[in-house]
Amino acid sequence: MLEPNPIDFQYLQYMKFIEGKNRTQIPLFVDSLDSMIDSDNEIRLIDLFVDSLNLEGLGFKMAFIENGRPAYHPKDLLKLFLYGYLNRIRSSRQLEKECKRNIEMMWLMKDLVPDHNTISNFRKDNSKAIRKVFHSTVSLAKNFDLIGGKLLAGDGTKLRAQNSKKNNFTHSKIERHIAYIDDKLTMYNETLAHEDNDLTQEQKEEIEKKISKHHLHKDKYEGFQKQLAQTGEVQVSTSDPESRQMIIRNNVTEVAYNIQSTVDAKFNIPIDFKVTNKNDAKAMGPMVRRAKIILGNSDFTAIFDKGYHTGSEFDYAHKHEIKVIVAVPDVASHAPDISFDVEHFKYDKELDQYTCPANELLTSNGNWYNKGHGKSNNKVKHYKTKSCKSCSLVERCTRNKAGRILERSEHMELIEANKKRYAENTEIYRKRQAIVEHPFGIIKRQWDFYYIMTKKSMKHASADVGLIFSCYNLRRIFNLLDQNELKKYFKELVLIFSDSKEFVKRFYATFNRQIICDQFNKPSQFDSTSRLKSIVFRSAIWLN
Repeated sequence: MLEPNPIDFQYLQYMKFIEGKNRTQIPLFVDSLDSMIDSDNEIRLIDLFVDSLNLEGLGFKMAFIENGRPAYHPKDLLKLFLYGYLNRIRSSRQLEKECKRNIEMMWLMKDLVPDHNTISNFRKDNSKAIRKVFHSTVSLAKNFDLIGGKLLAGDGTKLRAQNSKKNNFTHSKIERHIAYIDDKLTMYNETLAHEDNDLTQEQKEEIEKKISKHHLHKDKYEGFQKQLAQTGEVQVSTSDPESRQMIIRNNVTEVAYNIQSTVDAKFNIPIDFKVTNKNDAKAMGPMVRRAKIILGNSDFTAIFDKGYHTGSEFDYAHKHEIKVIVAVPDVASHAPDISFDVEHFKYDKELDQYTCPANELLTSNGNWYNKGHGKSNNKVKHYKTKSCKSCSLVERCTRNKAGRILERSEHMELIEANKKRYAENTEIYRKRQAIVEHPFGIIKRQWDFYYIMTKKSMKHASADVGLIFSCYNLRRIFNLLDQNELKKYFKELVLIFSDSKEFVKRFYATFNRQIICDQFNKPSQFDSTSRLKSIVFRSAIWLN
């Protein structure tokens, strides 16, 4: 009788699961990289977007010395960064790794693997060009009517710099360090003087080493003091020299940069950004000026929080004919009785005088006085009355023994006009946070980009922030528009640019440059010939 074959129970148990491929098996049909990437993969949009850009016109360096190894094309490195930032990868070393193991990155980079130093230097050396890439994303959004251009919101957010609090110094902090060192030096010198006979040679040498070490530290701090005195700055940072310690929230501080951004209300798309190391007080004017240039008109309303409430900035916006709505801050100080606060004093513009709640007149001598606040100066007038000395309500009005004095800024009319606009447009102002905080929330919370990746200067920080905002805009555009429509648009741009380049090259190879210039200078009607000249001229500008 034949015995049955033993059953391989381990094999039967394994058959219950999905099996992977044999790693050592050679495939019969080898797939190309392109076949591994789905047709609707957004990486194809990144590829087409960069190909549609005139990188030389944006300021990327295209001319390299022919000696030695060829350089990587800027478009390949730009694609690398855009893909990385869209996928929350900013580290140059991490991007280098992704080029070796990420199929999408291999397709995008065509199997190129730049060194991490090359990757890092590209970001560091192309700050202005990267900013223009951001402007290209704004132009793309405008082309598809994603920018309303009627309501803008501005605000700033702090991104932590590559500089610890320990390596940031103010006048008071430096003085504390020097005082501590002086105490230590005094103690060591007294020890050597009074206990000289009781100390061994080794102990003396150890104390002398500590004294020498403290002298070196003292020299360093005195150098910081000289630097602050020469530059007029109030802080010095050693790792990232242009970063500053700022208040993040309440009493929490960080060494950071302040990123100012202007966001359009229609689809929460940023149209402008600026990396600064100062607070918001003087930022509104330049923000609305740049917004006017970007939109091409001043027919919009810009809303800001109370941190931007500064008289000189209202004046700046007024001169550019831009309507701004800024939240009104709380009163800095109150009278002993709040019914005698400044807001209850009535101003007569024609007579240039105030009437107080007690019906007394406060007048000015007509002189303007400079009032300094930090590095800024404002002109103010003083208003007062001699009636305060005999007034029975003076104790409710002021604690000043000389009587009540009112200050009126040169920008007070604009400040009062803003207060009126703010009161009349509370519903519009309530939209501010939802508009401008949307990009910051995505960037800092969802993408985890709460710190600056680069260091050593504000210029390098601007390159990092430029890539962040460029990728944010691309993400919004990719989500809002149909992929096929975008692909068609990018392909048309690429075709136009490539045809223009080839056409202009052939044109200049056939005709003498001077003859062309002479023909351009002749007056002509707008016929097919002039249309051709116009195309050639614009194409030549695009090439150069």
